[in-house]
Amino acid sequence: MNEPETTEISLPPSIYNAYHICPRQAWLMFRQLTADQRHDAVEIGRHIDETTFEREKKKIYLADVSAMVDMITKKGDEYFVAEIKKSSKRMDNAIIQLKYYLYLLRRKSLIIKGMLKIPKEKKSVEVELTDGDIEDIERTVKKIFAVLYREEPPDRIEKKICSKCAHYEFCWA
Repeated sequence: MNEPETTEISLPPSIYNAYHICPRQAWLMFRQLTADQRHDAVEIGRHIDETTFEREKKKIYLADVSAMVDMITKKGDEYFVAEIKKSSKRMDNAIIQLKYYLYLLRRKSLIIKGMLKIPKEKKSVEVELTDGDIEDIERTVKKIFAVLYREEPPDRIEKKICSKCAHYEFCWA
């Protein structure tokens, strides 16, 4: 595969997020090597999505940026792009993912805040995109494309999270 000449090409948020967890997972996803949809973590996420915030508009597809946000929510007079997470355990990754959504929306001239919602913990965290975040995201996207367009996958690195990964078989089976 030939690497794109510009970062004007939108990188799907799922791949951006996966890269931060495991570059090999992002490489596999980019090649449409789909994760096990019956994996416990996938099933739990699906259940949380189906059973929480039932009155809110959920699963908003942003076609121009190939993103599926969990929902749009309102707090006071402000609207937020919101992501629903099962726990705050991987909060750093959730914030990275949400900031990438905000970045993609900003590229379309829509400046909006984000909110992480963790129903099990009854927690909501507001997230804003800063100029520094934009610079970090643009640098990271270049790094990600360099990995994605390699012929060989990145080396597998055993992490604690591997045993819970829906792509486990691609690396360790």
